Amino acid sequence: MRFSSPPGWPTPPEDWSPPAGWRPQPDWPAAPEDWSFWSDDAGQPVDGPWVPEHHGASEFDVPSNLALWAFSVVQILMTVLDILLLRSGIPSTSTVVGVGTVLTLGCVAADVVLLRQAGYRVPVYLYVCGILLPPLYLILRIRLTKTRWRPFVVWLLVIVGYALATPLVGQVGGVELDAADVESAIEGAHPVNDGASFNETILPAQVTCPDPVVVRVGESFECESAVLGEAPETVTVTLESWLGDLSWRTT
Repeated sequence: MRFSSPPGWPTPPEDWSPPAGWRPQPDWPAAPEDWSFWSDDAGQPVDGPWVPEHHGASEFDVPSNLALWAFSVVQILMTVLDILLLRSGIPSTSTVVGVGTVLTLGCVAADVVLLRQAGYRVPVYLYVCGILLPPLYLILRIRLTKTRWRPFVVWLLVIVGYALATPLVGQVGGVELDAADVESAIEGAHPVNDGASFNETILPAQVTCPDPVVVRVGESFECESAVLGEAPETVTVTLESWLGDLSWRTT
């Protein structure tokens, strides 16, 4: 069953039906007295829900973009949360991803409500894209409603801005390092007894670093290096860049 607009009324989106409380705009012409607002797939008139007469209504086919702007706000909040957690020495990746996912799904749910209130029947593929690929959801949603691309452009600029600001995040907030990777790098690059003769056995060093490791660019943290039968040594590790480049010295 499809909604059939009377002459002089705008053509609604495909599969649109009047939501609860909807009324036509007062400047639309009156529908012919015998007009059937509903038809089947073959175009034949059929009975359907009652359509009210003119009663000072608002537009029915332009949903609010507030939920779209919320996507950009979520990205900004995730950036701020990332910096705050890193400055506190707390690993941020899982927390930021979790918070961002929940807030993004909230934006999708709010936007779907707005679409339905505007009379759109949201297809299943839009739900799936909203859960898995928010950028694709934004694109499909704007194409569905034929609204402006400004919210998507702003969201994209925020994402690009965060990528460009990653070095700044490393300076201001810090970089989250994997302790096992740091330990492997030190163990592999610096055998303890480099001066051993050909017949001597080179004993591998066992390095232990704090876990988690969150440090700002230019700052240092300490690990412990130990070889069987020898006293442990302190290894001072310095983060040289936001890319995770390290230098270290044994004391």
